[in-house]
Amino acid sequence: MSKNKKILLVIEDQSLDKILTYLLKAWNYDVILCHDGNLALNLAAQKYPDLILIDAHLSKIDGLKLCKMLKYDFITSYMPIIILIEKKQLRRSLLDIEQGVDDFLIKPPDPIDLEIRIALSLRSADHQFHANALTKLPGNKSIEKFVKGYMEEKKPFSFAYLDINNFKSFNDKYGYIAGDRVILQTAKIITSAVRKFGNGGDFVGHIGGDDFVYLTTPDKEELIAQECINEFDRLMLFHYSLEDRKNGFTRSKDRSGHLKHIPLMGLSIAIVNNKASNIRSIFELIEIAFEIKKFLKKHHTSNYLVNRRSADAGADTVSRRLADTVPENRPDLKEQYATELKSHHHALKNYKPLGQIMLETRLLNEEQLNEALNHHWNTGQHLGEVVVSMGLSDEEHIKRLLEHQPDFTPSKNRQETDP
Repeated sequence: MSKNKKILLVIEDQSLDKILTYLLKAWNYDVILCHDGNLALNLAAQKYPDLILIDAHLSKIDGLKLCKMLKYDFITSYMPIIILIEKKQLRRSLLDIEQGVDDFLIKPPDPIDLEIRIALSLRSADHQFHANALTKLPGNKSIEKFVKGYMEEKKPFSFAYLDINNFKSFNDKYGYIAGDRVILQTAKIITSAVRKFGNGGDFVGHIGGDDFVYLTTPDKEELIAQECINEFDRLMLFHYSLEDRKNGFTRSKDRSGHLKHIPLMGLSIAIVNNKASNIRSIFELIEIAFEIKKFLKKHHTSNYLVNRRSADAGADTVSRRLADTVPENRPDLKEQYATELKSHHHALKNYKPLGQIMLETRLLNEEQLNEALNHHWNTGQHLGEVVVSMGLSDEEHIKRLLEHQPDFTPSKNRQETDP
């Protein structure tokens, strides 16, 4: 963890300086020493330390003020800061600590506490640096690290690539704020499904935009995919206006100015596992997933597919294996995929979303539902809990609605009841 990590030590107390420098070097950290707090800002911007350790008691500048200045500068704002503070100063400076410090230790710090706090701060910063800014899920670097780890272990694994169909059209019509809500809810759907049906060590990542991944084992791959699609199709309807929900599409103009009907959003999940063949690189994995995703997105509706390749005999080249995956190059495989898609429709459970039931039973009107949904998307609180907290219904009524909801199969020609 500590290899090649740089720590900027901002301290004037020479006796404490020697002890801390000795400890940090013993833990294999590179130490950048600064005795003048006024110079720390420029030094941090020039040296890019992985962590900054600051003594709260500095003569030329208050240590807590220095922390705030570092956090307000975009160049240094991502750097974790640990402040060393005296116990008697802690209580009166509590607010300042909350505003500019990631962690603190009472002076003089216990060496074991210091080592642990530094390690935890570095680990957290490493995750945040590579995480997606919107969803906070691990980003590309972390995804690559986990995939390589699965491959190196040479155990059965499944890599699922998830993409939202027609997201761009939705984003163009409803705006980026509505688009962000869709992304956030999709992230919650995926993480919940993996927690519910996956293994303890499974992984969920956000590549960016409307692209996500999860890594699991082959015995869990389809259960998770089905749950993701069930929840996505249940919940995404209510990101649309009532008119678009009734129509089953949105209207938008293409580059030629012609009006087009764009289907509502769906979720495509391309699953690649190493059961039948040895996948040797992340690039090969992504290529196979992209080909399956390309086939899925032609159908617009939510669905998933698992790669069905057999191990090649003889020359085991990447191009040969990829050709074996592309449905256009293998009519029999294309037919198999089409048959598999039909069978998935029987496996996927479809229920009316709670929001729709509330509208149809006139428990809520459109305005009340939109207000409740906005709170649900922003906080992650269950829609039923939101409605109860708003005083629009009681818990028993919501339970009865959920227990007696009928099966629901989406249809273009389905008639919805106006609220």
